[in-house]
Amino acid sequence: MARYKGVSRMHTESDLRIYLSCCAERHLEPLTAKRAQMEMYVRWLQEVRRFRPSTVSRRLSVVAGFYRTYVIDGILEHSPAEHVRRPNVPPESPTLGLSHLQFEALLSAARALANPNDFALVAMLGLLG
Repeated sequence: MARYKGVSRMHTESDLRIYLSCCAERHLEPLTAKRAQMEMYVRWLQEVRRFRPSTVSRRLSVVAGFYRTYVIDGILEHSPAEHVRRPNVPPESPTLGLSHLQFEALLSAARALANPNDFALVAMLGLLG
């Protein structure tokens, strides 16, 4: 985790914490996990936690990285996450609208316009989502 910073570190830590707590609930030692148990973890994320495919894929990537580190360090012979099938994630983002930073930039641009009604319109549209 030392190579991650900021939000990436928080997300990675959260993803790993969820996996390790899932293992603890099932009385599974993470370093003895098998591929079938990894498949069950993916199904749990999808069916019980109801995460979207992109979230499931990201969380599985974090867990795969966790095991890959143990393989590289010679602690494990192979990763149980290596051949786990990931959910299909569409290449285009399902997110609609502007991000917080994009909206803030739009507000700044509208504030600089000569007509104050333009700024008011942008602000109202932003408040409506």
